[in-house]
Amino acid sequence: MSVTSVTTTVDTTGTTSSSGSTTTTELLDTDAFMNLLVTQLKYQDPLDPMETNEFMSQLAQLTQVERLQNIYDSLTDLETTIETGNLLDMIGKKIAVDGNTLSQGDEVEITPASDYDSVVLTVTNASTGTEETVTIEKGESLTYTNESSDVVTVTAYALKDGAEVDCTTTTYRLVTGVRSTGSTVVLVASNGDEYYASSVSTIKN
Repeated sequence: MSVTSVTTTVDTTGTTSSSGSTTTTELLDTDAFMNLLVTQLKYQDPLDPMETNEFMSQLAQLTQVERLQNIYDSLTDLETTIETGNLLDMIGKKIAVDGNTLSQGDEVEITPASDYDSVVLTVTNASTGTEETVTIEKGESLTYTNESSDVVTVTAYALKDGAEVDCTTTTYRLVTGVRSTGSTVVLVASNGDEYYASSVSTIKN
């Protein structure tokens, strides 16, 4: 019985492809490869059975496929470990996020739209609704950090000669953890929110 040899390769993306005398777009993993061998044995001609050397060749190729897949899996794990290891340096740093809610250690950076004399912040306790007014004079740092364990929201405006000046605010959330989900690395913020590392555009100490 003539058996078409199947050549299997694994590319850098981890996909397994097959080629032989007949072109195919099917992807073969080790299970599919074994099923193929079993099917060949099941339907072979009893009067013209598969030769031993052909059968051994198929088994050798199966072993090669499995080893290549194991190598790919190991390289992927190593890549994730290295990437995660580098990102562990992110713990303790702050990333820009949407919103104006601050957990402990988070901060907001205020940018007046024009010249100003002072910036006025309204800091509201998210649980009790209690409000606190914080005034930052010109020349002082335009960054407010939530040092308390309570969650607060912050709004801001500036004053120039008694007239109100618009402000923009940027919230920075403290990174307290890093975790990996397969090939994706996620940053865990102080409030438990999670952000894909690949989507982070601004980082500060």
